[in-house]
Amino acid sequence: MTAAEATTVLPAPGRRAHSWMPELALLTTISLWSSTFVVTKDQLDRFHPMAFIFVRFLLMMTMAIVIMVIRERGIPLPEKRHLWQFVATGITGYTIYQLGFVLSLDRTSVFASSLLIATSPLFTMVFLSLIGEKSPWLSWVGLGIAVVGIALFLVDKRGGERSLSGDLLAIMAAASFAAYGIINRPLARAYPPATYTAWAITFGTIPLLIAGLPQAMEQNWTAIPASSWLAVLYMVIFPVYVAYMLWNFGIKHRGAALASSFGLLVPILSGLLSVAFFDERFGAIKLAGAALALAGLLIIRVGAIRAST
Repeated sequence: MTAAEATTVLPAPGRRAHSWMPELALLTTISLWSSTFVVTKDQLDRFHPMAFIFVRFLLMMTMAIVIMVIRERGIPLPEKRHLWQFVATGITGYTIYQLGFVLSLDRTSVFASSLLIATSPLFTMVFLSLIGEKSPWLSWVGLGIAVVGIALFLVDKRGGERSLSGDLLAIMAAASFAAYGIINRPLARAYPPATYTAWAITFGTIPLLIAGLPQAMEQNWTAIPASSWLAVLYMVIFPVYVAYMLWNFGIKHRGAALASSFGLLVPILSGLLSVAFFDERFGAIKLAGAALALAGLLIIRVGAIRAST
C-alpha cells in the first residue's frame, strides 16, 4: 500500500465515465488484503505462529526469486550503494511487519489487529517530520482525531478476543510498515518490480526463517489438513502478487490518492468478516473509537491530496 502513496498518477481522460474496471480492481485488492486477517487467524488454530510464518515465507521467497529469474533472465544483484536499503526494507516491510501481524492475530481480535495496523499513515507522518518532510496542517488535525479514536478503541475491553500485547504488536507492525514505505521509495524507482520485490522479500525472509525454525521443527506437519495447505498457498499468492498487480492497475487509471483511500476499507471489511467467521461483538465505545480513527485517517488522506494539487 505504501507504493501507492509515493506518487499521484492522474487518470486517463475519458476513462472514468466508460469503465468501472479500476474500481473493481481496487475493491478486489481490498478484499484480498482484508481476507488475510481472517485466513491467518483461522490457521493459527492449526499452525504454531512462527511455523506458519516459516512455511509461508519460504514459499514466498522461492516464488519471488523464480519470478525474478524468469522476468530478468538471470539473477541481477543489488548495487552495493543500495544494499543497506534493501536490508532495511526487508526487515521493516517483511520481518518486523510480519512478526507484528501474525503474533498480534494470535493474541488479539481480527478487528483490533486490522484497525491498528491501518494506522500506518500516522507513523508515516511522524517519521517524515523527523527527516524534515513537512505534512499539511489538515493531516495533523486528522492525526489528532485518529489518536483520540484509537485511545477510545483500546479503552473499551469488550468485543472479541483482546490483549494489550496483541494490540501493541499490531501497532509495532503499523510503525514498521510506515518506515518501510519511506525507505523503499528510491529502490522502487531504481529497480524493475520483480527484482526489487525478490530482494526485499529475501532480506526480510532470512531473519523470519531463522526465528521460525524452532517452531517449524516442533510443528506436526503430517497433521496439517489439505485445506490448511490451500490456505497457505492462498496467502503466498493472492494477497501479494495478485493484489499488487490489481492495485497498480487501479493506480494507473485512477491515481494513487484515490487508490490509497480505498485502503481505509480494510479494517471495515475485516471487522465484518470477523463478525461472520469468529462471531466477534463490538460495544458502542469501540465502534465510536474505530469510526474516529478511520475519520482521522481519511482527513490525513484529504490533506495529502490537497497538498499535492
